[in-house]
Amino acid sequence: MKFLLHLIATGAALLLAAGAYWLLIDKENRYDVFDLLARKPFTATTPLGSGSSLVAQAEMPQLRAEPLEIAQTGLLEQVNDALSNLTDAVVPSVVSIDTTTNVQRTRVVRPSPFSLFGYRQSENYEAPGLGSGVIVSNDGYIVTNHHVVAGVDKIRVTLHDESEWEAEWIGSDPNVDVAVLKLVAPEGGSLPTLQPLPFGDSDQVRVGEMVLAVGNPFGLNETVTRGIISAKQRELNDGANEYFQVDAVINPGNSGGPLVNVRGEIIGINVAIFTGQQDVRVWQGIGLAIPAREVREVFEAVVLGRPLIRGYLGVELTNLTTRYALATGLNSTAGAVITQVAAGSPADDAALKPGDVILQFDGKEVKSAEDALARIRGKKRGEVAELTLVRQGEVLKAAIEVAAKSDTNTLKLRADVAKNGQAIAEAIGIRVGDLAVEERSSYGLPGDVPAVIVTEVIPGALGEAQFSPGDLIHRVNQDDATDAAVFYDLLGSLPQDQTSVILFSRQGRVLRALLRP
Repeated sequence: MKFLLHLIATGAALLLAAGAYWLLIDKENRYDVFDLLARKPFTATTPLGSGSSLVAQAEMPQLRAEPLEIAQTGLLEQVNDALSNLTDAVVPSVVSIDTTTNVQRTRVVRPSPFSLFGYRQSENYEAPGLGSGVIVSNDGYIVTNHHVVAGVDKIRVTLHDESEWEAEWIGSDPNVDVAVLKLVAPEGGSLPTLQPLPFGDSDQVRVGEMVLAVGNPFGLNETVTRGIISAKQRELNDGANEYFQVDAVINPGNSGGPLVNVRGEIIGINVAIFTGQQDVRVWQGIGLAIPAREVREVFEAVVLGRPLIRGYLGVELTNLTTRYALATGLNSTAGAVITQVAAGSPADDAALKPGDVILQFDGKEVKSAEDALARIRGKKRGEVAELTLVRQGEVLKAAIEVAAKSDTNTLKLRADVAKNGQAIAEAIGIRVGDLAVEERSSYGLPGDVPAVIVTEVIPGALGEAQFSPGDLIHRVNQDDATDAAVFYDLLGSLPQDQTSVILFSRQGRVLRALLRP
């Protein structure tokens, strides 16, 4: 009971004190709940108290901050302006590359959830792709990564002024992952004025050098990131390609964009990100770029016809089979078997022999013959290749100085694809041509239906039993044969490890011809 009385007394004292403050203390300057209900305005300049207030007005913080006094800002401003000017000069040369790939997917459709049987249904759709590229000549040549345009059906390029242009694939070096495209002017038109970037000397690049990476990560056009060369001679995997490592932010969509130095020169092409974790596809501090020397070599080989100079040992290789591995005392088929050694070559001087199995190249395991050949090609003249071999069960070591030789087996050229397609057509025994407007009318063929006409069938050829003059070829596998040039390109690009299908029609009846490798 006493406690309750004490509590009531304390509360009454507090109420009396609050009332006294409200009636007697700072009545004019205070802002209370009654003022709020009366919607009296409150301003930051209203004093918070006077005389007996807890915070004196002289102690209030100033609302307007004075500029900081920093000595020698001129140099920082010059660097800032230089970076902005460099960006302004570089960005107009970078393009966005949008690709489209025709994909067919077959799925089983059941009439109802309780049906035991179903039917197959084909679905065709276009799979989009995204990458970056850089203009390297006034006549519309662009370099990018091979993986950006490999196997696509359509390439469209967006320039700095947001204009869109069709582009055609000219050639690639898949081993280096560099491709060359060319802008296509519309019929009767011309290309706009372009601003190409020059190639720099990537052999002179130093660790710590400042660089800019430009591209279109996640479709965000003309994104510029800054960093330094973190390291040289990085390998993405145990293959031969060497890369610059940079700490500039690189994400999906940056592939094919340029890495430039402070002079605005291309010193690399951004190719990948390295995360160190599986199933992680975003930048985590390490980006990789192909050195400009290799990019320029591919460009000049594709466009100017100059030979690619690659490392050379003088060996022919094949994959290690299970039977040969067992006979040699090995428990794995990882490796490459030497089948021939060229007389007078570096391999011959090092006493390599047919039958030797290359297990390691520069201390790293050799997975296959192609793996070993890629590493040999990646070596420069005068460098030493350290090989670990097995000969009749005995492990040997060999140090061979690499020579240089023209490489004609690396490039994939559009001209070669077309030539190969014409050779396949000749082997089949057919020649095709484009359909004129009046021919389409006579066939009752709408203008949007792709077709080429078989103009000749060579007597005694393989295709004589299936094709006849006047047949209309519409598709090769899932790709439309829109004209004769495209048809030959499609034949030249046929996969070598599966059966292909030519879809054609004769007097309105749809037929199929199978092409086996």
